[in-house]
Amino acid sequence: DDIFEWDRDHRVHHKYSETDADPHNAVRGFFFAHIGWLMVRKHPDVIEKGRKLELNDLLSDKVVMFQRKYYKPSVLLMCFFIPMSVPWYLWGESLWVAYFVPALLRYTLVLNATWLVNSAAHMWGNRPYDKTINPRENKFVTFSAIGEGYHNYHHTFPYDYATSEFGCKLNLTTCFIDLMCYL
Repeated sequence: DDIFEWDRDHRVHHKYSETDADPHNAVRGFFFAHIGWLMVRKHPDVIEKGRKLELNDLLSDKVVMFQRKYYKPSVLLMCFFIPMSVPWYLWGESLWVAYFVPALLRYTLVLNATWLVNSAAHMWGNRPYDKTINPRENKFVTFSAIGEGYHNYHHTFPYDYATSEFGCKLNLTTCFIDLMCYL
């Protein structure tokens, strides 16, 4: 989804984690937390709690609103057209291979690595920061999702953008944010 929808659902997820108001409630099982939540209508509690959140910071952010307005064309361009066109145009790959490997296969792998944060990182791993919550530190998810597997830390300290106490050392997402801040 676009930044606005993702952020709203992420805030609901943190506030009501592992309840019916959690969009990808891991208590409902691995499949539901991983991808099943995208195949069904949102639970009424998710919608109700999402409507009650304060989202003025997102509504007043021009980048968020621009991306929301042009979300579908930007996905087609950045997710499919450019990854397919570059290998086809620059090094003569067939359109068939260029569509299926750098576009579809890459997209599928990235989505599943991202969804592991909702599923595997809420089920398997250790809980060094707060043993009373479900989210866990999961090395496989950390590797596959470029640093986002430090989920026990992330839920214990939700306002730390680094999502891990190790910051840029082991988290490429944090490195990217720090680089963008520097630039």
